[in-house]
Amino acid sequence: MTKFIKFGFVGIVNTAITIGSYAFFIYIAGMNYILANIIAYVLGMVNSFIWNKKWVFQIKESHFTVYVKFLAVNILMLGINSLGLFILVNILHFHKLVSQFAVVGVGMVLNFFLTSTWAFAQKKYSSADK
Repeated sequence: MTKFIKFGFVGIVNTAITIGSYAFFIYIAGMNYILANIIAYVLGMVNSFIWNKKWVFQIKESHFTVYVKFLAVNILMLGINSLGLFILVNILHFHKLVSQFAVVGVGMVLNFFLTSTWAFAQKKYSSADK
């Protein structure tokens, strides 16, 4: 449960980065909301990788495989996030910012599951392996 709480805290920071930069890009910079979502998601993803690797899952090694898995999970999540955002905004006509909160909230649970069970999963050693 501690990992989930830490993951949640990192998620709150990532959400603030993602939604804050998303709002900036669409309302101040006048950017298309899907492009703004992609750039904002990448900013949150960089923060997420650093904090999840070092603090939540405490991966000390610098494994290229961990990075590739994390990137794969987040590319999948970005696709789901963008599709959900498109459906909420273009088809259901929800507000862009409200839609962003919705897709980020739903994505957090799936992201935790994939990140903890696959991307940052640590090999369990038996006493025979030592």
